Amino acid sequence: MHVLDWLSDLDFNYVQEERLRKQVKDTGRWFLESKQFRQWVDGSTASCLWCPGNPGVGKTILAAIIVEDLRQHYRDRSEKALVLSVFCDYQVPATQTIPSLLRSLLKQLVQDYGQLRPSLFKSLYGQFRLRGTWHPRLSTIIEILSQELQSFDRVYIVLDALDEYNDNDGDREQLIDVMRKSLGNNTRLLVTSRDIGTTIGSLFEEDTRLDIRATGEDINLYIDSRLASSKRLSDHIKRGGPSLRSDIHAGVTTKADGMFLLAPMHMDSLAETATVQLFRDELKKLPKDLWGAYDKILKRIEDHDKRKEKLALRAFGWIAFVKRPLTVLELQYALAVKPGSTPALNLENLCAEDILISVCVGLVVKDETYISGDFQSNNPTMKFAHTCR
Repeated sequence: MHVLDWLSDLDFNYVQEERLRKQVKDTGRWFLESKQFRQWVDGSTASCLWCPGNPGVGKTILAAIIVEDLRQHYRDRSEKALVLSVFCDYQVPATQTIPSLLRSLLKQLVQDYGQLRPSLFKSLYGQFRLRGTWHPRLSTIIEILSQELQSFDRVYIVLDALDEYNDNDGDREQLIDVMRKSLGNNTRLLVTSRDIGTTIGSLFEEDTRLDIRATGEDINLYIDSRLASSKRLSDHIKRGGPSLRSDIHAGVTTKADGMFLLAPMHMDSLAETATVQLFRDELKKLPKDLWGAYDKILKRIEDHDKRKEKLALRAFGWIAFVKRPLTVLELQYALAVKPGSTPALNLENLCAEDILISVCVGLVVKDETYISGDFQSNNPTMKFAHTCR
């Protein structure tokens, strides 16, 4: 039995790496250089930093950027620091219980610093043998994790998407209480979440608050990366002249209005235009909110031939209502089923992955980070794009 697999099915270090790969270089600097964040890091303010933000502003990617920045910050310093991460996902059951999340912290500790102290590991494994259960009880996990964390000068825990953690019988409050009070005085906690009023905000009334919002600088960096990587967009720039580049920056940044998710939607829409004049016309008509952008994309889907439109809508239905994310192959099989046909499942009806993603016009992406239970990193899943940012 491998100790890491025994501790937890979750691998947030892998999730961290995959999320970080989506970062546009140098984005998020405004947050890392902010007074609130720097004071939280150096310990001169409250031990918890509360970071709410609206859907689509880029909270999850920013959480990954924060974790990487902290690890780089302490890499060559004499202080012994530990940086741990938690990425909640309402569709991943293993991220919905306190024992599971705490075991994932223990797993990260082992991944980053080697084996647990022999006496502690012996206690964990001994309890497993004695009780005949797969995992130790919560009180034991808290006790051992607390003891281990005390060997570090500083411990940082970045918890992303608290709003996606279930709130049955005050579970969110209990999770935050455990993170705050049970893991030691050297532990500092940063929490991101949608700002959904007093439901979550009341847990952080006495903590420092730093709202997350995509800055114009970050959106401009994203625009530059798209212009550099897209031949069609760069061709439009060449034909339209330098003023067109300036117009793109001004138009997309203004319409995105602090919502990072809108920027790729707008750039995708612009990339579909066939001429410079159509490009300029499209630039003037870009929606200024997420719902307008979704309406525009759905209109583009309706403009497909009826077979492609039907395929896209069926894919949306499966992704929206499944209890856990579907792997690419599972979604392909689900869409291949034709009720009433004989046989109901004909393998010749399997849709190619690239076509499936194409007909969904940017609303659906392949996500590499669903890694709980039997669905490991070699089984990417299909998710709505907004859940991966």
